[in-house]
Amino acid sequence: MKKKIEKLIASKLKTRGAFTAKDLQDEIGISRQAIHKHIKKMLEEGKIRKVGSTRGARYVKPEKIPDIITRLRRTYPIQDLQEDEVLQSVQLNLNLQSQINKNAREIFSYVFTEILNNAIDHSQSEKVNIQIALEKYEIVSTISDYGVGIYQHMKDRLGLPSEEASLRELLKGKATTDPERHTGEGLFFTSRSTDMLRIASHRLSLTFDNKINDIFTETIRFRKGTKVNFRISRNTKRKLTDSFNTFAGKEFDYTFSKTSVRVKLYSRREERFMSRSIAKRILHRLDTFEEVIIDFADVTIIGQGFADQIFRVFRREHPHVKIIPVNTTEAISAMIAHVSTNE
Repeated sequence: MKKKIEKLIASKLKTRGAFTAKDLQDEIGISRQAIHKHIKKMLEEGKIRKVGSTRGARYVKPEKIPDIITRLRRTYPIQDLQEDEVLQSVQLNLNLQSQINKNAREIFSYVFTEILNNAIDHSQSEKVNIQIALEKYEIVSTISDYGVGIYQHMKDRLGLPSEEASLRELLKGKATTDPERHTGEGLFFTSRSTDMLRIASHRLSLTFDNKINDIFTETIRFRKGTKVNFRISRNTKRKLTDSFNTFAGKEFDYTFSKTSVRVKLYSRREERFMSRSIAKRILHRLDTFEEVIIDFADVTIIGQGFADQIFRVFRREHPHVKIIPVNTTEAISAMIAHVSTNE
């Protein structure tokens, strides 16, 4: 059985880049406890690594210890700091023109300046630290401040009930605490542009793993301020315009008109997706978009009130917004069809 499980894991990693315990349980048909016993042993042996919290954990290939070619560390006082000047200094010190390809340079420049600008404008920190490493295959950057914290700042300024609610609003895009100077689009697009981006603040961590097209949230040890780190392949084929094209309304028209909402990130331990109140949390501010993808990955069932609020009431009140459900089970599809026929 051990060889069968390891063979299936190898196949999943090769074809999908990741797997869950449920993936194995569904295909092999043995108990969840037995699956976790094998996974635990493979983790201990370093054959796989875990990404995400216990409930939403994925397992991926282990990362080799990187060959560090060059590392740069700097600390700057935030007052009067200009992100473009810092970027220019980084580019010169690391000779990025010859160290990474054009796609990587464009993505790095955009993401680095967006994150640093957020620290300058919103963190209320006195200083900011930057670390950049040119590894064998990737450029890795970390920007840390010691201010109020991104999720707390959004909670206070937007009147949200919790930092978890701030995290979910950030995922949608267009959430800004300073509409005079910011559109709220920066972090949304930066998170979709890199290979990986992680935002950690207080007790919450949010990771975008664009290599396997998934998002993970975790509860972490408390840290003051905000720490953002991201990775980009030095020879990436990914283009900066890819994320803009994906979420723009028309080709070459970079109006931020499309977003995607992962339903699973709105659950609490004791909740299931049954009530209108949970649906309303998901729908908050989605009327500002033209197209919304509702992603039901890892969700097995929804209630009539939940479905009715999204797929009948919201559609009726906001006919300009196109709602597209994806990754639905047969039960979820049937419920959506049921409420839609009552329109």
